[in-house]
Amino acid sequence: MTALLAITAAGVAGCGSAVTGTATPGEIDIRTLDVGKYSTLPMDLRYEYNPRMRLAIELATQRLADHVVNGADIDPAFTFGTGVVSMTSTETATRVLADVTAPVLDANKMMFGLSVGHTDKQPDKSGKTVEGSSFTTVTVLQFRDAATAAKAATELDEADFAVAPDVNERVALPKYPDAHTHWRPGVASIGSTIAHGSYVVNAYVGVKDPGLPKLTALATKVLDAQVPLLDSLPPLTPEGVLRLPFDADHMLRRTLNPGVSFLPDFQTMAVAEPRGFLHRVADQAYWRRVVTDTGIDRYSIAGASYDGPVMLFRTRDAQAAKQLATAVLEHGYSGVADAPAGFPDGKCGQSTDAPASSLTRAKRFRCTVSYRQYTAVVDSDQIADAHQRAAAQYALFANSTW
Repeated sequence: MTALLAITAAGVAGCGSAVTGTATPGEIDIRTLDVGKYSTLPMDLRYEYNPRMRLAIELATQRLADHVVNGADIDPAFTFGTGVVSMTSTETATRVLADVTAPVLDANKMMFGLSVGHTDKQPDKSGKTVEGSSFTTVTVLQFRDAATAAKAATELDEADFAVAPDVNERVALPKYPDAHTHWRPGVASIGSTIAHGSYVVNAYVGVKDPGLPKLTALATKVLDAQVPLLDSLPPLTPEGVLRLPFDADHMLRRTLNPGVSFLPDFQTMAVAEPRGFLHRVADQAYWRRVVTDTGIDRYSIAGASYDGPVMLFRTRDAQAAKQLATAVLEHGYSGVADAPAGFPDGKCGQSTDAPASSLTRAKRFRCTVSYRQYTAVVDSDQIADAHQRAAAQYALFANSTW
């Protein structure tokens, strides 16, 4: 285990022989670490979650994220992510969907949703697709039942079509006769909406050249990848939303929280499986390889982006955790920086100014802390603060082993 100190084994000569020396603990004395202002108590000793619909919906979108497609699920060419939007209200849904769909979402009582974007060329530093890219935006919404979802799918397409009825044209997807699809001839994009049980899937896709066969083929690929994922995700009733557990895998209790909020939030206090994690990164091809190579099965994040959130990964084993730490620093933080002192398996790097490739908005310094099968990632613009965060994270690991 990575946190154990080296212990020299003493041989036993036989009955009656004495063993000399001083006993040493298996863990370092974490009270000696410089943790600055950061608490080293597990989250569940500092906060008790009381389900409320506003908070529980945040858990529902995290659950949904693990069943929404990554770029490579659609086509290996889509190696980059362009962002993820958690939809907990009509207002957040229309950040992606057209404003004219708001009355439809309200009338059909959309429960929650998620939208993710992908592209085949590296986005610019703001995360937007560059000219000449193919792209997909996939939105999944849940409604209360299948009949409502089917009604919503029809009305969402009608509302979008009606924005320009004189130029929009209906299109058929032969493999999905129930899909509502339309495009504007000469424009290199197409939209398709389909109900699947209590879910509605909206695919908005674009290609370099405005050809209908390529557009319908890409829209079909999106549905081919997305629809089966929803078969493994039973829809939630409002009561089911309220019964969702907070931190069921004990990831957040092991994650240093640099802030003071412990409320479920998709951006600042969340847990994900590998697919849900990959929505959060730009270079999905790189991180997909890392996930596979190190056996990552859980991810968590705690803290706001402006403050430098802390990320935690659970890997296959202790060796994989150390391998992950190296991969994290190699990708955007390969500049030299002093390692934190006082505990094992901590190292740091300095940003090489590659924010589009980093896990979150880039800070100047990044440190990793590996402990058993876990690796945590802490960021800061000050190396002393990064070291304190790393030390506090190590101490939290030691305090949350039960």
